[in-house]
Amino acid sequence: MGEPLQRDRARPGEVLVLAAIYVVAGAIGHQWATLTPGNVTPFWPPAGIALAALLIRGTRLWPGILLGAFVETTRTFFDTTSHLQATVTLAVGASISVGCLLEALLAARLIRYASSPPRDTLGHVRGVVSFALVGMLTSALGATVGTTSLLAGSLLAAKGYSEVWFTWWIGDTVGILVWTPVVLAFSKKSRNVRWLEIGVQQLTLIAFQVLFIGGALPLATERYPLGHLVTPFLVWAGVRLGPQGATLAILNVTGLSTWATMNGLGPFVHDSLNTSLLLVQAFIGNVTLTTLVLGAVIHERTRAEAALAESRSELERHVQERTAELAETNRLLEAEIDRRREKERKLRDSEERYRILVEVNPDAVFVLSVNEKQEDRRILFANPAATMLVGAEPEALLGMHTVELVPEQRREAFHARVLDAIEHGRIDRFEDKLFRLDGTVVFVEVTSALVPWDSGRALLVVLRDITRRKQVEEQRAQLYREAEESIRARDEFLSIASHELKTPLTSLTLQLQGLVRKAQKDSVLSNKIAPTLEVAIRQTGRLGALIDDLLDVSRITQGRLVLTFEDVDLTATVRDVVERMQQMAVRAGCEIRLHARGAVAGRWDRARLEQVAENLLSNAIKYGAGRPIDVEVRATMDEKALFSVRDRGIGISSEDQSRIFGQFERAVSVSQFGGFGLGLWIARRIVEAHGGAIAVESVPGEGSTFVVTLPRAPERAKWVE
Repeated sequence: MGEPLQRDRARPGEVLVLAAIYVVAGAIGHQWATLTPGNVTPFWPPAGIALAALLIRGTRLWPGILLGAFVETTRTFFDTTSHLQATVTLAVGASISVGCLLEALLAARLIRYASSPPRDTLGHVRGVVSFALVGMLTSALGATVGTTSLLAGSLLAAKGYSEVWFTWWIGDTVGILVWTPVVLAFSKKSRNVRWLEIGVQQLTLIAFQVLFIGGALPLATERYPLGHLVTPFLVWAGVRLGPQGATLAILNVTGLSTWATMNGLGPFVHDSLNTSLLLVQAFIGNVTLTTLVLGAVIHERTRAEAALAESRSELERHVQERTAELAETNRLLEAEIDRRREKERKLRDSEERYRILVEVNPDAVFVLSVNEKQEDRRILFANPAATMLVGAEPEALLGMHTVELVPEQRREAFHARVLDAIEHGRIDRFEDKLFRLDGTVVFVEVTSALVPWDSGRALLVVLRDITRRKQVEEQRAQLYREAEESIRARDEFLSIASHELKTPLTSLTLQLQGLVRKAQKDSVLSNKIAPTLEVAIRQTGRLGALIDDLLDVSRITQGRLVLTFEDVDLTATVRDVVERMQQMAVRAGCEIRLHARGAVAGRWDRARLEQVAENLLSNAIKYGAGRPIDVEVRATMDEKALFSVRDRGIGISSEDQSRIFGQFERAVSVSQFGGFGLGLWIARRIVEAHGGAIAVESVPGEGSTFVVTLPRAPERAKWVE
């Protein structure tokens, strides 16, 4: 099957160009039309051009053929002597145009079926023969339609029908054989075209024909049938110059021989010019077919040689690839053998390593038989640690029933775990008791898994002696209970002691305050005892603060510290604390600088926040004596409140910063600075109860900054005991 005919709509420009080419070629062909009855030419180039156009661009160009044929035919036969005659000639022109179109369409259809692709029709002998036969056959259709149309229009006498038909057929056939190959050859993009040699060949052929026709050669003086003398030039073109050179040579011979015969020159001149033209056209058809067949043979041979070379190259490539594959396979096979040997060596090494690991393993390793029908298991293997754990020789252990090693009250649970291990391949680690052969009991941690064993399966059981660990855990538990009891007793003591100390301390404070009031009434007495009373009141205040800390510790540890939330201005609260502690700061030589831009409102326990602020300020005064202290209060972007206390005192080392918020923890020795080490712990617990956080940044020798961050609306107190 050939290529499917193209049925796309033709572009008007292509149609008009084809019609114009058809008219011009027809005008050239009609130069010889006056020589035959009915204005029929023995050489009709439009037939070949129309067929080539359909083969190249598809049957969508048929309107161009119909239009060009109608214009050329009407131009030739149109008669204006009368309306009737004009109508008849137009009808004859239309009929002939349809015949030309049908001839081209039928030829294109047959060639497409005979050769695929149609442009390669002349590339093989079968295509050339098919092309020639199709050209002669379809030319008969055009000749029949055209001659019959002339006869029907009274433009041809009946006695001249056969002569005109034959002339028409010869003209269309030669036009197809000559012009279609030319157009097809030059429509393809070809590589390695020998244009220089083609030019030399064409000039040489023209020169030979001019010399021959002009009588310059000795044989030209006689009318010998020597037209075949151009055959070597055609063979040259067909063998060496490809389709372009061969078709140009045919066109060259066609043009010059036809022109010479028209002018009474050359070997084809006869008494009748029409007969002479028929002879030259027959010659042209003969040499054309011969040249095309020769070119096709050469082309097939070249293509076969190329295919053979490609096949040979492909075969060599396949051989090389196969050889390379075999070499690669051998290399891979050798590598695989080496890998297997290495794997076997590693396997032996691994087995040896595992054997050594099992033998030197301090844990007892047993391998037990697997038999779902047996509740009891026999020992198939035991490492040295197993013999030491059980207290038996290896020979005595092998074949022993596990029931002899498991306490009676634990046997059912042990068998259940073994069955679970057999079913699931492993069991979770658990602890159990084991009987030694001397009757003592040891605690063991058991781990097991299924393992291959003698073409079957066995249960690997690893026992770790945890008797010592159990003893230590029991001792630790006892110590923990004792520690808890000590802590409880301590907390109870602190609570009782704090309450008991609080009562006399309160009474003592009141008495001291009474003495101060009496002394103020007597100036002499005031001057003598006022300093002493002031020191006594400060010390009782300090003692009261320590007792309050102890009470808070008791409340916090027992979960009895309750927060009372209310609307609080943190700025005002901190300012009050700063004012209360100004006297203490002055005595220590410190200047407290408060930085606050405005009110910072929130819901907190006012008293507890004052306690936190007092604790941080007292620490800053204590450890940063003689240097300024900065206090800042502000609101953050994430709806939180922040206040910080910065001193320029001794600072805290990085390793101490993580522990100073602990209970009874101090960053410096108690001999240097007094206190229980509870203030920061209580502050942290109060801040965390508000849902906040407290942190410290410090550099030894440069001071410390304590930062408290609080949510402005905590949901509830967050005590976690």
